[in-house]
Amino acid sequence: MKFAPLFALVLAACGTDLGGPCSAADPCDSGSVCDLTNPEGAICVDAKGDDDGDGILNERDFCQHQMGGAYDEDQDGFGDDCDACPIAPPPAAPDTDGDDVDSPCDPDPFTPGDRIVVFTGFNEPTLPSTWKATTAWTFQGGEAKVTPATATGLETLSAPLPLVSTNIALLTRYRVDRVDPAATESAASVIGIDRRPAGTTIVSCGGSRVAAMDRLLLDTGVGGSQDAMDQLFDPAGLYRVAIKLEGAQAQCAMISDRETGAAQAASNGEAMSEAGLTARGATIRFTYLLAVQRGPVGTN
Repeated sequence: MKFAPLFALVLAACGTDLGGPCSAADPCDSGSVCDLTNPEGAICVDAKGDDDGDGILNERDFCQHQMGGAYDEDQDGFGDDCDACPIAPPPAAPDTDGDDVDSPCDPDPFTPGDRIVVFTGFNEPTLPSTWKATTAWTFQGGEAKVTPATATGLETLSAPLPLVSTNIALLTRYRVDRVDPAATESAASVIGIDRRPAGTTIVSCGGSRVAAMDRLLLDTGVGGSQDAMDQLFDPAGLYRVAIKLEGAQAQCAMISDRETGAAQAASNGEAMSEAGLTARGATIRFTYLLAVQRGPVGTN
């Protein structure tokens, strides 16, 4: 499991007595565990206790002062539910704008008001009841695996967004298992969806392969942009993709093992109601979905 390596650090024998200060490098005595999320500084607490009363013992709780905390995606000692950036350890200068979102999760690190509204590391075997997914998706071992049912079909997973805002950033990370040789296009993307009575608008950002040509592709529904890249469907590669929507502008970026790419285009300035992932013509393993919003509209 993703959190197993951290247990070896915080549960290591010898170190600090119960109630004393601690750190990952200075662990607690046997029978206690280092509470790294203590607002007043990390201290040793009873490993078998349950300080926040959420049913998760301290020795397995990465958010010991709020509900949840069973998983720690980035293994920094802060659980996904209480981490200011659950996809990366704290930077040297965390939360520069004081909105409780650290880089690289904060799309505007010098503009306050952003908040993490959706995050999952796909550690549970099923999605929350409010999420939607086609039947091609399975969830196991911290991954959302999608194997498209047909060579041309688009498989989608989406989560509702709590704010009405035209300022949003969506991030994901994935690996590619295989490309369907019968597919005319292979793609893996992070998407924003605006569902309205007048129609649905989707903005997508991700890797695309057509006729053996790879590119980072941004599609806003009213425009698009692309950046030629190499080996975007390499089974040995790791791909991180982010899209930022701010008013009527969309920016798309990718970091792969080989290179980086970026694209930007105009959009309709929709207030997205859902965040999601899509795949076509390839088996993809997504490891997380993160959505950061600033809003609501009129207060940005």
